[in-house]
Amino acid sequence: MSDVKPDRSFIKELKLIDKRLDVKFNGNNFVITYDRGHGEPVNIALVKRDDGGFRQPDRRDLEHVKGGDLAQGDSMDIRLRKLAYASEQMRAQMRRQARQNIRDMTKDGKNQLAKAFIQRTNQGKGNAAFRRVEPKPGKNNVRVV
Repeated sequence: MSDVKPDRSFIKELKLIDKRLDVKFNGNNFVITYDRGHGEPVNIALVKRDDGGFRQPDRRDLEHVKGGDLAQGDSMDIRLRKLAYASEQMRAQMRRQARQNIRDMTKDGKNQLAKAFIQRTNQGKGNAAFRRVEPKPGKNNVRVV
């Protein structure tokens, strides 16, 4: 299985990106490598299906390699501005979330606040909002008119 080779057009387009890029077969999958000029070439991308199986390299892999190329695309100044804007948006979102969490923690119902006030001021048992037992009208109850 050592005679497995990628498509020639893929290799041609890969070399157009950078002459030092190459594709090798490692026995299971194709690996896109980069020759640094000294030492062994470095693996930069593994070509595989979503489930980890074998597949031939194609346009997706070229886009993946181009996406990691710092020499192409926006200038460094624009990239830094985009990163600064994204981090500022993230910090603003975290501040909004923190405010919302504090607001949610302090939202209590009328009965809960009354119970907390009664307990803090030692005025006896709190006014139970749940399982309240109403007295039955009977002969021992006196109604005030």
